[in-house]
Amino acid sequence: MPLVFALILVVVAVIVLVKLVRIVPQGYEWTVERFGKYVATLDPGLHFLIPFIYAIGRKVNMMEQVLDVASQDVITRDNAVVKVDGVVFYQVLD
Repeated sequence: MPLVFALILVVVAVIVLVKLVRIVPQGYEWTVERFGKYVATLDPGLHFLIPFIYAIGRKVNMMEQVLDVASQDVITRDNAVVKVDGVVFYQVLD
C-alpha cells in the first residue's frame, strides 16, 4: 500500500512540475488569468505559473500577418471592367 501511495504522489508531482513551467515561443505573447480574470502578459521566454490558480488565457501572435483579399471585378466610370486584387499586411504592436 505505501508503494502505491508513493507512486501516485510521484505522478502528481510530475504533473504539477510540467504545468508549472511555461515556455512562450518567440513572436507570441500569452495572457495570464487568475480564476478567469486577466492578471498579466507573458513575453517570449521561460515563465513559472502556479498550476490550477493561474491559467493561460489567449495566445496572441505578434508577428506580421498576411491577409489575401479575394479578387473582384469592378466597373470603372468609363464602363471598363477591371479585376482588383489586394493583400493586407498587419501586425499587433501593443
